[in-house]
Amino acid sequence: MDTRCIVLGVVLFVAGFGLGFAANNIFNQSSSGILGTQLSIGEIEWSLVGDSLTMHIPIDNVGTVPVTIQTISVRKNATGSTEYSDLNPTGIFSGSDSIAPGGSDTFEWNATLGLAPFDFLLPGNTYVIKVIVYDGYYQRTTTAPFEWA
Repeated sequence: MDTRCIVLGVVLFVAGFGLGFAANNIFNQSSSGILGTQLSIGEIEWSLVGDSLTMHIPIDNVGTVPVTIQTISVRKNATGSTEYSDLNPTGIFSGSDSIAPGGSDTFEWNATLGLAPFDFLLPGNTYVIKVIVYDGYYQRTTTAPFEWA
């Protein structure tokens, strides 16, 4: 076989694959007509509510579309750990699960809200928080303090 034919075949294959990939990505992004959400999870604050350790999770909507927080899940920061979910999260300040563009709210999470064992949140343990929205999720790792002020 002629080397030029082989080189030309490889070039056409790579170019075709690249153009197909690019066209597919553009099509998929624009076909939904929905802009993606953009959230930021702030520094977690911890408190004792009665005998329960409680997280206060500040969430900022840094995007241009309103967002509804569907679920807030927490698991220990260990492979294979169980994830416990609050399926009805409500913002402390708004009383709602929605955050407007440029807005923020703080969500409370404890063992009762997340349907977790009573002693799930313990001082000094590290946890992964997952905030789930309609088009994905956002995570943050946090460690419970050893002592309370």
